[in-house]
Amino acid sequence: MLNILLTLYLLFVFPALNVWRSLRPKSNKLRPLLLRYWSMSWHILVLLSIFGIGSWQAGYTLREIGFDLPLSSAGTWGLAFAVMLLCSISLAGRIIERRKAPLARAENERKLLDSSFPWPRTGAETLAFAASMSLTSAGWEILYRGFVLLVLTPSTGLPIAIAASALAYGIGHGYKNPKQLIASIVSAFVFTIAYALTHSLWWLIVIHVGLPLISVPAVLRARQRRETEIAHAV
Repeated sequence: MLNILLTLYLLFVFPALNVWRSLRPKSNKLRPLLLRYWSMSWHILVLLSIFGIGSWQAGYTLREIGFDLPLSSAGTWGLAFAVMLLCSISLAGRIIERRKAPLARAENERKLLDSSFPWPRTGAETLAFAASMSLTSAGWEILYRGFVLLVLTPSTGLPIAIAASALAYGIGHGYKNPKQLIASIVSAFVFTIAYALTHSLWWLIVIHVGLPLISVPAVLRARQRRETEIAHAV
């Protein structure tokens, strides 16, 4: 029963709540970053706790949820691909940053630092950001890929389970504009199909966690340059 309730929440309640929140007028009140990181984490902690109890009651194994140990052949190839992808993106970003003209780089950094995304500023915030991103990214992979497909597939079949999971997770990112919504749904389908093909969560978690984390050094460099420019201007 607990697993059914959690599945219904993930497929219907969570996406609807996030779309509603994204359409509400935004508050101008800025909360401390550490508090924002905690607000991003507590929800997934509760859901993972419910998931853990339900999985124990149902007798799910780690391999059934998607944690293949030892790694399967598909999981090994996926993990190697994830590491190579993140290294390539990080290296390409560093090269592009160095080759850009100072004015173009300054404009890109201004957009990055002025965005609503809660990028860290200090060492403590960086650690909290890494912990929060790791927990939330891994948690959503476990819930929407490992758990939802495991629960739905026996009764709906794999294609419908993939579609339901991907649509719910894509819509669960909220609504900013049609382009953002479509991109969220497409990426959700890519990740869900990738899991269905490999039945391994490790490499998907590495990608999902790694993408925001590899951007942190560039953000910190941009912030340092901005602070240096302000100090020189004064």
